[in-house]
Amino acid sequence: MASHIDEPRRRRGVGLLSAVILAVGVAVPVGAQESLATVDSLALAGRADEARTALDSWWLNERAGSNRRDRQHGLWLRAILTVDPNTAGLDFQRLALEYPGGSYSDEAMLRLGLISAGAGDLPRAAGYFRTLVTDYPRSPRRRQAEEWLSDHLVGVEEAEAAAREAEALALRSADSATGADAAAAATVQEPEADSPPGAETASLRYAVQVGAFESEERARDLLAAVNASGFRARIVRVPESPLVRVRIGAFSDRAGAAELMDQVRRRGHEATIAADVPDEEPVP
Repeated sequence: MASHIDEPRRRRGVGLLSAVILAVGVAVPVGAQESLATVDSLALAGRADEARTALDSWWLNERAGSNRRDRQHGLWLRAILTVDPNTAGLDFQRLALEYPGGSYSDEAMLRLGLISAGAGDLPRAAGYFRTLVTDYPRSPRRRQAEEWLSDHLVGVEEAEAAAREAEALALRSADSATGADAAAAATVQEPEADSPPGAETASLRYAVQVGAFESEERARDLLAAVNASGFRARIVRVPESPLVRVRIGAFSDRAGAAELMDQVRRRGHEATIAADVPDEEPVP
């Protein structure tokens, strides 16, 4: 009889001990943290630091052999767990561009729209929300995107009109300043993505830069996302800087780089013009 009485007590004791362990945040051994389900559980419990550690372990040890769905899941978790919105944006872009129609792509598109809206870039935000509406008709997030577009209709139209006017003014200024040279520079003069500028590209000075990172892995993530958008990007370094840079194109004139920069921005990427192409050192 005693054994029947003690067993429920023992179970209650084990349950209480488990609750205490969770409450005080005792770390789970790393070997038990390598599954994405564990990362999910830790994140939902508000244990973000442990979730990041678990995800890092999975990324290092299991990602290479994982299937397509798990890679999307891992990318989504990395995006929502990072504390840097710019870094999160890169992962959301990868989800949207490399896994169109995937399990997390509509959520990623929504987040990209919200990030752009939060930064005050209404045209870019509208682009993401429109894509969500048209490309993901069955997404539960579609209604949210439609509501945003309806609520911000006037603001988006005004911002897009202002952007078109500014672009036209810039093109007129470039034409008047450089004449025939500007027209010639409108043709993209792209070196091979993995080739450094040499004697044959000595006159090429300008490029479109889409990111600069301390982490080479982050640079390669962006490289993949940009290439998935239809561009030919490369990763390089420049002297006296530790950053790894992701760039597209090479031009002798700034006007050509400006035209490409506008194209890159319309595809949803941040972009600026760099003027040191001859100094580039390719990253293998």
